[in-house]
Amino acid sequence: MESTPKCTLHKYLMIVPGDRSDYEHLSRFHYCGQPCGPIRQIYKLIDDHLWRGLAAPVVGVIVYGAPSANLAARNRAAGGMFAGLDRAAALSLLNERLLCIRRVAIEPRYRGLGLATRLVRETLPLTGVAMVEAVSVMGRSHPFFQRAGMTVFESPPDAKTERMQAALETAGLTGTLEQDSESVHAAIERLRPDLRAFVKEEMAGFCQKFTNRRNEAHAPERTDFILSKLSHQPAYYLWTRLDSEETHLSCAALAKREAPR
Repeated sequence: MESTPKCTLHKYLMIVPGDRSDYEHLSRFHYCGQPCGPIRQIYKLIDDHLWRGLAAPVVGVIVYGAPSANLAARNRAAGGMFAGLDRAAALSLLNERLLCIRRVAIEPRYRGLGLATRLVRETLPLTGVAMVEAVSVMGRSHPFFQRAGMTVFESPPDAKTERMQAALETAGLTGTLEQDSESVHAAIERLRPDLRAFVKEEMAGFCQKFTNRRNEAHAPERTDFILSKLSHQPAYYLWTRLDSEETHLSCAALAKREAPR
């Protein structure tokens, strides 16, 4: 695990409980524009230095939210802890045991100091839950989740992603993920009518997994969105709180021991 870079600035930075207004203050600096869903806990990093604190009262923020109801990557990583239960029991166990990191945002003037790693590492124990997860594309290029002590689990593409990739290859559009979306869209429009109709139908089907894209018409913007999803598969990260009694228990054993009866 990499250590946080040594910097005198760190001695002035403190992590304290935050609220939604702190996240909203820094949300414009986060790459994801989608809503982060129900929020459970927020922590912020503040600069206690006199004049810097006036310029940037909130240096960073981490948002913990409710977990998604079902993730295949979670079931694999957690040894099936949340699988095999009826929906009510699974949701109850999820809400009791798990939180999801929804956002980590750092004020641009404070980037490059390892503060994202610090925010994650120091707040994980504060959550009070047994497990914390994160699903992120950015984690591949900026592995601060791993540096903070979370374990990464690489996930194979889901069925819809594999089907979309296969459809593009069937139509002769190989290597599309390395091309710009405008070129790919133009190539689709040049396909013979039956292949073009086939690809457009598969693209419409792929978009059904995204609520805000289900009814989007075939256009360069939709092609760009689909290609971005095909070329940027998120990784799954998991942290578990293991006390002295449970240090040598696997996630599966812990699940068997504590699953609702």
